[in-house]
Amino acid sequence: MRTKIIMLSILLIMLILSVSTIASAEASNYFISYCSSIKAEGNGKILISFEVFGTGKMTSIGVTEIEVQKKVGTSWVYDRTLTSSSYPSFLTSNSSSYFSQVRITGVTGTQYRAILTFYAANSSGSESKNQTSNYDTCY
Repeated sequence: MRTKIIMLSILLIMLILSVSTIASAEASNYFISYCSSIKAEGNGKILISFEVFGTGKMTSIGVTEIEVQKKVGTSWVYDRTLTSSSYPSFLTSNSSSYFSQVRITGVTGTQYRAILTFYAANSSGSESKNQTSNYDTCY
């Protein structure tokens, strides 16, 4: 019975880690935490989601850039870059946290992941942190 509980616990942890990537921003004056996720939705659509928590009210908080990568053979290669200048919904103002999503079109059967650049700024300055999401296969 104990072995079964341990196995179920390990399985649950693996499931959580496969769905999203979470980072705790240690020793940061701007970030408490941030997380990202990529999920294939079907019909060639891929949903990239992110959430960020600042240490207080920020003048600007969110993501400045998302680099989408696809897997070719055993390597991850550049696919495209999405920026906050083209997607204003990546950033918000005067908030301590933010959640947003963007849908992209992919090629069926291809695995995708994203590298997100999280950003937070207040009157004292700003900070950026990069994070690589999980991956999923477009269908």
